[in-house]
Amino acid sequence: MLFLAVFCGFLAENQREHFVEAHRAKEYAKSLLGDMRLDTSELRRGIDVTNLTIRAIDSIVSNSKKLTNRNTVPGAFYFYSKFISYSFRIDWSRSTIDQLIQSGNLRYFRNKDLVLLINSYYYLQGSIAAQNQIDAGHRDKTMELRNSILFNSYYSQYAEKGLDFTGSYVPLKEKDSSSIHGIHELPLQNNAVMQIDKYLNYLTDRKWRLRDITNYYYSSAYQLALEIIKTLTDEYTLK
Repeated sequence: MLFLAVFCGFLAENQREHFVEAHRAKEYAKSLLGDMRLDTSELRRGIDVTNLTIRAIDSIVSNSKKLTNRNTVPGAFYFYSKFISYSFRIDWSRSTIDQLIQSGNLRYFRNKDLVLLINSYYYLQGSIAAQNQIDAGHRDKTMELRNSILFNSYYSQYAEKGLDFTGSYVPLKEKDSSSIHGIHELPLQNNAVMQIDKYLNYLTDRKWRLRDITNYYYSSAYQLALEIIKTLTDEYTLK
C-alpha cells in the first residue's frame, strides 16, 4: 500500500510538472511570436533603408562620371552624398529569445525543429549585429572623405531636407536634385582632386558590403523569422 501511494504521488507530481511546463511553453511561444513579428517589420525596414543607401551610392558614382573637370560636380552629387550618412542597425526584440537561450528555458519547447530554428536565428542576430558595426565604420570613413570634398555652404542646403523612413519609399529622382537655385554645377574644395577617387572607392566597397547584408543576412533572418512564426502558430494554436 505504501509503495502504491508513493507511486501514485509520483505520477501526480509528474503530471503536474508536465502541465506547468506546457503552460510555460505556451507563454514563451506567445511572447516570442510577438517579438518575431516586430523583428520582421524591422528587417523589412532595414532592407528598404539599406537599398535606398545603395541606390544613392550608385547615383554618386554615376554623377562622378559626368565630371568635366575635378573642380565642380553636378548638384545631384551633393544631394546623393547626404544619404551615405545612414547606417542602419537592426533594433531586435530580444527579450524573449535571450531569456530562452541564456536561462536554458528553450527546453520547454518539445519540437526539435523549432528549437533548431530559434538557435539559428539567435546566432544570425549576432552575425548581423557584427555586420552593422562594420558598416558603421565604413560609413564614418566615407563621411570623413565627403566632408573633405564638399563645401558645407552647399551641402547643408541638402542635408536640411529630412527623409521619412516610415512611409513608402519613393525612388530617388535626379530631376529634384540636379541643381540648387538653378546652379547645375557646384564647386568642390581645393583638395578634392586628391580625395574624390578615394571617396568613390570607399563607396563602391561599401555598396557591395551593403548588398551582402540585404541579400543574405537580412533576407535569411527574415525567412527564419517567418518559419518560426508559422511553427509557433501551428504548434500552439496562436493567432
